[in-house]
Amino acid sequence: MSFLPTFFNKSVQLQRYKLLTRLTTYSGSVYALAISNDGNLLACGGTEGIKIWDIKSRKELTSSSHHHESRGTVSCAIWSTTRKTAAETLCYGTGLGYIIFLRHSLTNKTFQEICARRLGSGFEITCLSWHLTSSEGNLRIAVGTRDKIVQVLTLNASSQLQSVFAVRLENTVPKSVAFADNRDVYVFGLYDGNFMKLKDEDGSVVQEMSCKSVIGHAAVHSKRGVFVVDNAADGFTLYRLDGDGEPVRTFATAVPSMSLPKQVAFGEEGKVVVGGSDNGLVYVFDRKTGQTLETLHHADTDSGLTRDLHGRCTIASALTAPGRGKTTIKIWAYDYAVQKAPSAPKAPSENYWSLSRILMMLTQLLALLCMSVFLLINYKDSFLDSAVNRVHGYMTSATIVNVADEFSQHVKAAMKFGEFGEYVDIEDDNEGPTEGSIKHDIRMLRELAAKLMEIAQEAGGDIDEDEGKHDTDHPQAAKGDEWTKSLTIVS
Repeated sequence: MSFLPTFFNKSVQLQRYKLLTRLTTYSGSVYALAISNDGNLLACGGTEGIKIWDIKSRKELTSSSHHHESRGTVSCAIWSTTRKTAAETLCYGTGLGYIIFLRHSLTNKTFQEICARRLGSGFEITCLSWHLTSSEGNLRIAVGTRDKIVQVLTLNASSQLQSVFAVRLENTVPKSVAFADNRDVYVFGLYDGNFMKLKDEDGSVVQEMSCKSVIGHAAVHSKRGVFVVDNAADGFTLYRLDGDGEPVRTFATAVPSMSLPKQVAFGEEGKVVVGGSDNGLVYVFDRKTGQTLETLHHADTDSGLTRDLHGRCTIASALTAPGRGKTTIKIWAYDYAVQKAPSAPKAPSENYWSLSRILMMLTQLLALLCMSVFLLINYKDSFLDSAVNRVHGYMTSATIVNVADEFSQHVKAAMKFGEFGEYVDIEDDNEGPTEGSIKHDIRMLRELAAKLMEIAQEAGGDIDEDEGKHDTDHPQAAKGDEWTKSLTIVS
């Protein structure tokens, strides 16, 4: 039976991510999933165009974009924001080379198409990424297409697209693109497994290395200086951005049954790697150790993506191959920030003294007061008798004499030694100012001890006269002397 605690602990550890909701959509293939920057919206794109949901209410939101037959299958999608408006902007690309922008209206909760353009010769848009520039809040977009072209565009405040640069790569079909912190562009090649860095001004290559595998998808974490790719073979491989192409580690999954790109992403502030599969599982790996922390069960073939927001990591997964009937999208979440133990007690918040808290404290105080009154009314005589017995136990003649005698012994000891442990002779009249003060205090203590002994002797006689009466009324008083002596010895 000793294996049971281990089994249950492991089960608890593997259930960090909780299923939030299921969304059911149209029949067909799903090739793109995107969670908004505020974590409230989900975009799903595929053969039937683009659809947008409110995650909390599970309601599909209205969109003005209904041209998927003429524009082609949705191949990729991202969410972005600008500095001038808090509204979310959805950008997605299609198989016929269209790039479309939808902006969320905060008034009527709908999405309006603000820009649509067909790029170049109309080849499939394979990847998108965005970066917020510092000039007037323009949106900076990196786009990769099937004809080996990478270009950077800006969407200005008037919703017009302007080109920054466009370059054609020699042998690399871009499968993923990402912005560096300095606005340079990372490019990941689909077939040749090349990783390169393009200068933000003109697209010239400033860094290049080979990942030695096909790249189905890739994700970059600039803060930790790493990137991870879907190696289309046995899982996902981690590399360093400034490395020489040697893998840091591989996150192994089951061998895929078919060669399909699988989305991969970082989560929990870069501490985990999340990737899809074609065996019905979404894997959550520890980035440092490569250990599988958790597997989330979907069905059939999955693609997975993540979004980190305010200590919550959200994962979405869906079918990427033609399904039977309607497609199901599953969304999980894990509040990893809540699991961190606080280093110090938190100070009360500004809402600490709320009305509900004040009422609760007053109720507790009233209950305590009622209990005190009840005890006082019903058990007053018992309390008084107990107090009298205890006081009488102290006030015996033997006790007073013992206390006075002990105090007298302490005074005699103090007469011999001064404040700093030196020997003092009180009969000596040739003392300095300090010694005279010490001797004067000792004389006072000696007189006080003598007076206390005299009072004790007088009081002892009066107490002894009534001792028989009190012993009859209060049997516990007879034990007073013995109990007090023990206290005197301890002290």
